[in-house]
Amino acid sequence: MSDVIHGISIGIERNGDDFYLAFKAVGSLSHADYQRMTPLLESALIGIREPEVFVLADITELEGISLHAAWDDLKLGIKHGKEFKKVAIVGRGGLQQWMTRVADWFTPGEFKFFEDRLQALDWLT
Repeated sequence: MSDVIHGISIGIERNGDDFYLAFKAVGSLSHADYQRMTPLLESALIGIREPEVFVLADITELEGISLHAAWDDLKLGIKHGKEFKKVAIVGRGGLQQWMTRVADWFTPGEFKFFEDRLQALDWLT
């Protein structure tokens, strides 16, 4: 068993009266991570008649992503992008910030990058 931790955790969090989906990516993401996460996310979205999902994505501990996982992420974004109304991404800048801008161009929802979690929550809710 490897002692390297990686993966995606998904939860529902609340800030006052506002609820949002919370993602946290850790380590280097693989295709296997997306194979496990995608059905969970899709089953949650099926239960919502007209989803307008707000997301807080913490990628501060993301070290990398495989090419296959990046492809999985793109497919997921294309398939469900209209269901995500606002996505606040908390990261470390540089490439992560640039990737957020690219995601904002290609998806109908609003994507915005932050280095500070509290600023991200203020914008999101």
